[in-house]
Parts: sequence; structure tokens; C-alpha cells
Amino acid sequence: MEPVILIAIGLLVLLLVIGVPVPMSFGAAAIFIFMAGDYRSSNFLVAAGFNKTSSIILLAMPLFILVGEIMGSSSLASRLVDFCDSIFGRLKGGLGVVVVVVTAVFGAISGTASSAVAAMGTIMVPRMVERGYDRGYAAALVANSSVLALLIPPSSAQIVYGWISGTSIAACFLAPILPAAVLITLFSLWNFLLTRSMPIRQPAPAPPREILQDMARKGRRATLSLVMPILILTVIYGGFATPTEAAAVAVAYALAIGLLIYRDIKLKDLWRIGHNAGTTVGVVMVLVFFAVMLSRLFTMEGVPQQIVEGLLSITDDPILILLMINLFLVILGMLMDDFSGLLLATPILIPVIQEIGVHPVHFAAIIGVNLGMGNITPPTAPLLYFGARIGRVPLQRMLKPSIFFVLGAYLPVLLLTSYVPALSLWLPRLVLGVD
Repeated sequence: MEPVILIAIGLLVLLLVIGVPVPMSFGAAAIFIFMAGDYRSSNFLVAAGFNKTSSIILLAMPLFILVGEIMGSSSLASRLVDFCDSIFGRLKGGLGVVVVVVTAVFGAISGTASSAVAAMGTIMVPRMVERGYDRGYAAALVANSSVLALLIPPSSAQIVYGWISGTSIAACFLAPILPAAVLITLFSLWNFLLTRSMPIRQPAPAPPREILQDMARKGRRATLSLVMPILILTVIYGGFATPTEAAAVAVAYALAIGLLIYRDIKLKDLWRIGHNAGTTVGVVMVLVFFAVMLSRLFTMEGVPQQIVEGLLSITDDPILILLMINLFLVILGMLMDDFSGLLLATPILIPVIQEIGVHPVHFAAIIGVNLGMGNITPPTAPLLYFGARIGRVPLQRMLKPSIFFVLGAYLPVLLLTSYVPALSLWLPRLVLGVD
């Protein structure tokens, strides 16, 4: 690999480690390669960045981010929490299962793991502490559960992957569902094990009839929240709308519920909601712009082909190559957020996985699980730091439960997803007839 490329990669890693914002780090690496290389004009880079950011497919991502802001500002999220609490909350450790399930659903709809941490951490950490859970454990559970946002549709991470790789977004939505289901199950089991010795206060025992009535009452209150993900997926897989159109429907639905039915969003709140969503979207779009420029330069310098040749020179065994790809993706996830990792890794690794015969739809699940695991893996773990800030707890108190979740849940799912293709391809083949 050319020294210029190696220096640019080193510069990118250094800037990320010392805390420079990710978009600026990508931009600095791209500018360095351009200045050091033999390029007469930067017009092609600017054009590449603007062409990608103006994609109609990419429009789905800011719309889902807006949906998350609306849900967080209304009672859509809290009603969903109350309903799940009526089902699992009477079990010792049951509130932890509620956190896993609701954070997964909210994260998927809102589009990003960080938004799930912000919204669910604010709602769930105080509620768990009030019931006797350790605050460090509560914050760790929210942070670890938030990575399910990368796997459960409609996932913005899968929109980005499908957009970059040219793979069907509907198929990418389906691929990680079974790995996510296994992960939710393992998180829930570990939750029961890790909370056995905590002084958790459970709701008072009640007759079955009273419990069922409580579930029915809270279920009715949460009906409109539960309908949203069903509505989104129905219009996509029923062929009624594209993911972008479905995201627009979700925005209209959430606004109508919050403004007209629940009435917990006022007209004066719309500016704050739009400002928060716009700030997040602005950062993401700047990131996309610079990441596209950097990936274009990497492609022109032949980096993907050199990586393919380098891996094949070590071994031609697809199992070992996939293991090395997994290690690379986990490390990448430890350094940057899911969007950044997808934007950098996808164009580089697509030629590699094609060479070893991995289906692009299968790789959608692999890259989602890998980057998610990296985001919660110490010592860097960007989502754990964010969770510590939201949960108002030192990071050290979150590390022990996080290690259990990584080694006992995420790592097994990562291996299953990577080496059992049927886990990721069964649903896309069943629903969409993917080859």
C-alpha cells in the first residue's frame, strides 16, 4: 500500500483517538491524500460528495431521525415502556427485559443507537434505580441494548449500507432480524443472572385477573405506539412505498399522534424538535460528504484491491478471511460511531466479500453486528461513554456488566451471524426471494 495512504489512515486514527469530531477527521484525511497525490482538480471530489448527499434514498435517514425526536418529545415512547412493564415488570429483573425490548424498538424507529441511549436512558435509568437496580448496571443495559438499532428494521444503518453497496434496502432490513432476536434473548437471560443479588423492589403481587386488566389497559394506551413499526414495515414490504416514503409516512403519523391525539406536543415544541433533529442530520450529512470523498480517493488509489490481494496473500481460506474482516470491523466500531464505520468500511470491504463468496445481504447483518459490538467494547466504546453521561454514572461502574454482555451475548451472535449464513438469509429469501 502506498505510503500516502498509510499516513492518511494513521492520521485518521490519530484524530479520532484525540477526540477530533469524526466528520473533520474524515475531511482531514481526504485533504491530505488530495494534497499529497497527483490530482489536478478537486472538482471531482466535491461533485462526488454532493451527488451522494442528494440521493433520494438517503433522505429516509433524516426522516427517521425526526421520528425519533418526535417520539422522545411525546408520550409515544413512555406508553410503550408502560405496556412492556405490565408484561415483564412483575418478574425480578423484569424491568431489565423491558429496557432491552423497548430500547431496541425505539432505536430502530429513531434510526440511531445514540438517540436510543438519549431517550431511553432519560426514561429508564431513573425508573430502574428507583426499583433497586444499580445505576451503573442500568446505564450499561441501556447502552448495550441501543446497538440493536443497527439490526432491527427500519434501521438507518441498513439504509446507509444498502445505499452504498447497491443492495436492496428491503433485503438489508430483513437480514439482521434473526441475529437481533437471538441477541435480545441473550441480553434478557444475562439480565436475569446479573440482577439476582440486587435488592430489586417488585410490584406487589396481584391476582391474575388484575394483572391481565392492567396489561389490557396499558396495551390500549400504547396501541398507537405499537402500530408505528408495523405500519412502516407493512407499507415497505407490501410494495406500497419505498423506505423513504415510509419514513415520511412515519413522520406524519408521529406528528398527528403527538399533536392531535395525545396532545403532549405543542406547536411551540416543533421548533425545538426540528432544531434537535436538524442538528443531528447536519452532522450526519457533513460526515457523509467527507466520507464519500475519502472513499472515492481510496478507490482511485486501489485500496480495496490491495486489501483483497493482501488478505489472499495471507490465506485463501474464507473462514480465516472473514475472521480478519470481523476483527477489523470491531476495532473500527471501537473508534467511531455506526454511521462513520459503515461509510468507511462498506466501499472498502465489498470487493473483499465478493471475492470470498459472501452474499451482500448476508454481509449487511455481519457489518451491523460487528460495528454494534465495537461501539460497546472497552476501552474506547463510544456508546458506553455516552450512556455514562446520560445515566450520570462513572464509566467504571458500567464496565463489568458490559463485559458480560459483550462476551456472553454479542460475541456468540457475531460468530453465528458470520458463519451461519442461513441465520441472515432465511428471511430475505422467504419474503423477497433473494437468491
